[in-house]
Amino acid sequence: MTKPSTFRGPLLALLLLCAAALPGCSIFRSEQPISPETMRQRGLAAHQAGEHRRAVTLLAGWTQQAAGDPRLPEALQALGESYLETGEYVSSAASFLRLVTEFPTDPRGQAARFGMCRAYQRLSPKAPLDQDYTHTAIAYCESFASIYPATPEAQQARGWVTELTEKLARKTYDNGMFYFRRQAYDAAVIYFNETLELYPGTRWAPAALLKLVETYDRIGYREEATEARARLRRDYPNSDEARSLPA
Repeated sequence: MTKPSTFRGPLLALLLLCAAALPGCSIFRSEQPISPETMRQRGLAAHQAGEHRRAVTLLAGWTQQAAGDPRLPEALQALGESYLETGEYVSSAASFLRLVTEFPTDPRGQAARFGMCRAYQRLSPKAPLDQDYTHTAIAYCESFASIYPATPEAQQARGWVTELTEKLARKTYDNGMFYFRRQAYDAAVIYFNETLELYPGTRWAPAALLKLVETYDRIGYREEATEARARLRRDYPNSDEARSLPA
């Protein structure tokens, strides 16, 4: 017969004593849910401390159940900024948009609108990819710059608009080159003209004009080629493309 362990009895007694007399004993401790107010306070503190993932967890939970709370704008602003820091740009823009929509007169509206501009600017992908986010970024950044034109943030927003517009122009120009290389010249002409019409102030506009000259020459459209050359010299006289034309 196996002899009972001499330690089993004392250990069991110790565990029972811990359970009965010390509710906080680590052996039996379980994580207690925190109150909404504690969640809000800890979330804001985490945001201030740069602990953005913790801030997101806490503030996202609080804002979902705080409809109508006058402290909601502060939490939404902090949540949007923390989402930016964690790279969750769609959620960041959604938090800022909620602030602006539900509290249109709140003084944090300016920072929230710039936050939407920032979030979508970071969502804008490389030129070969789909550019829906780029269009949205331009819309929000242009809107911010028009509402707050004298602010340093407006200057930054306008700079982003310029960069994003260049990206859209390159995307359209590259579409034209795709068809040009495959000798689908009618389609190439459409995209090169679209580059000129939509993005005349970008560096891709004179490049599109030069390719139009070459495209028209290849398909024997002499009059159109002559007009494209004249327009390139007239509208972009200092461009490398204009200087590359024969005298």
